[in-house]
Amino acid sequence: MQDWSIAVMNLTDRREQRLQSYKKIQSEQEIYECVLAPTLYEFVVWVLQEALQSGTKRLYFLARDGYQMYLAARKLCKQYDLDIECRYLKVSRYAVRVPEYHLLGERCLERICVGGIDVTFEKIMQRAALTDKEAGEIAALAGYTENYRKVINYHEVMQLKDRLKKIPLLFHYIDSHSKEAYGTAIGYLTQEGLLEPVPYALVDSGWIGTIQQSIEHLLRQRQPDRKLEGYYFGLYEIPEGEERENYHSFYFTPWGEIKRKVHFSNSLFEAVFSAPEGMTLSYRAEGEKDKISYVPVTDSRENLNRERINRYICWLEEFLQEKKQSLPQADSGYVEELLSPFMGNPTQFEAEAYGSLLFSDDVREDDNQKVSADFSEQEIKNHHLLNRLLIMTGIRKRVLHESAWIEGSIATCRTLNERGRARNRWHAVFYKYIIYIRKWIKQRQKIKRQKIKRQENDSFEKE
Repeated sequence: MQDWSIAVMNLTDRREQRLQSYKKIQSEQEIYECVLAPTLYEFVVWVLQEALQSGTKRLYFLARDGYQMYLAARKLCKQYDLDIECRYLKVSRYAVRVPEYHLLGERCLERICVGGIDVTFEKIMQRAALTDKEAGEIAALAGYTENYRKVINYHEVMQLKDRLKKIPLLFHYIDSHSKEAYGTAIGYLTQEGLLEPVPYALVDSGWIGTIQQSIEHLLRQRQPDRKLEGYYFGLYEIPEGEERENYHSFYFTPWGEIKRKVHFSNSLFEAVFSAPEGMTLSYRAEGEKDKISYVPVTDSRENLNRERINRYICWLEEFLQEKKQSLPQADSGYVEELLSPFMGNPTQFEAEAYGSLLFSDDVREDDNQKVSADFSEQEIKNHHLLNRLLIMTGIRKRVLHESAWIEGSIATCRTLNERGRARNRWHAVFYKYIIYIRKWIKQRQKIKRQKIKRQENDSFEKE
């Protein structure tokens, strides 16, 4: 095996080389090759370095955000003769949450009743895996028959969650569908080696880490002591009750890197670094009793960005062909210098090129829309902090439409001049800083509570 640790390319030279080429970008391909491919490359290099240092022998790249990462890691492992096995695990939040619900009881609503873009009662019932008939019954009991498809904001989602807690029939339906899905889900995970005594870790884009927790819950029904580790591009938070040492992050963590979060779009990241196929919905068993295999059931709808993603994969392979030197030291600071201007302050060309990718932030991936929504000036102004608060509290009677990449929406708004774009970007940045500082404070308080609880437990054990 090649000793990558003593062959580190000069980071300053590598960074300057890419930054200079970035200034000359004139096409979608050049953006990918000069900004996005280097971003993915640095992350994958970091994952491989972490795996080598920790003795991890197998990496599971999670569908679909992990697909291009998987392709890069597999090539780099072969090129540098690294003793790491790379596998692609066909999962999705929906495919592992549904079989998990019956293990959570009432807490399953924490997975189901969450905010997002254009959330409706219908979407919430789809997250719960209810049939249309069952969902109609629950709508009647919850008083949502007339507002079945009405878009509701985060505050209304939380109010709905409280109502749903009082409907036993809902939990009966959820429990039934969940138990039915569990057998094939654990069969697939077992078939793919997740119960084997091999040191392994999950690799994914990240954000809140619940998919790792869901998989762990499923595996613990067979191996109660099973603990999983995950390597992520970025994490805004980790699930309640989880240990932070099992969640590793490259670009930003729940405990800092606020500036990086402000100038980042996780929706754009997911839209770019995806796979061509549709999402995994569930699993089915095939074959005879002694030779049963478990097959992922994917959405009949292919990824709506399929053709473009296939081009990205070709460009990624070309980019990796250039990497002949020894495996370098990963540099998240270099990624920030590339990614922050692109995502946080895009040119009109950049926003039009990548903002047109289609995206859905819901676990069922219905109602796809452009990553950077086509907003009017007024719709952009509605996102200023004061206007947003007035609309969300009902004081101002307007509909607050969300954009997954608000900076892209600002850049492509035809009626804004450069000064207007700069002013609206300032408001977007200000709002994001408020959000992420608030989350940072909550994370600090959470850590403090956990520390106090551990101290109390240690004192109790000593007594």
